[in-house]
Amino acid sequence: MFCQQCGEEIEEGSAFCVYCGKSAKGESNGRGMYGHELTRLKIPNDTRNPGVAASIGFFLGWIFLGPVGYIYLGQWNWFWLTFVIQVFAVPLTAGVAYMLLPIVFAIHQYQMGKELNEMVVAERVEMQNNKREQAGFSEEDLDQTMMQPQAHHDEGVPGEEE
Repeated sequence: MFCQQCGEEIEEGSAFCVYCGKSAKGESNGRGMYGHELTRLKIPNDTRNPGVAASIGFFLGWIFLGPVGYIYLGQWNWFWLTFVIQVFAVPLTAGVAYMLLPIVFAIHQYQMGKELNEMVVAERVEMQNNKREQAGFSEEDLDQTMMQPQAHHDEGVPGEEE
């Protein structure tokens, strides 16, 4: 597999390129749900519980506050986008959207929470790998260190005689 950013050969299935540090999958170039600036995900500092986001979206959706789940996930752009959609969709659909939006919010906020958590974990792994590389350790060095047997000193254990 080759990095789409720098062209170097990288390990199959890698999320990030070890040479340039960019995503191995490349940029979406405006395609897909999160490719546009308005819908782009901001990676939070910490993971969030997707179930809490879904619960907020579902239960508060019945009082027109379903988008608050996006605030919990740290996605203010999605909050404002869905809030405006909700304001127009409910009257334009004669209330049908009122019945559907809490379910839609719950499902989407749960999925978004899972995706954001994966992004946070991938970013942390990448940072650890970069720190390890800066310290001069490679994965092979780490594997060899793990494989070496540890010396055990059993001297002075009370109650045992040799």
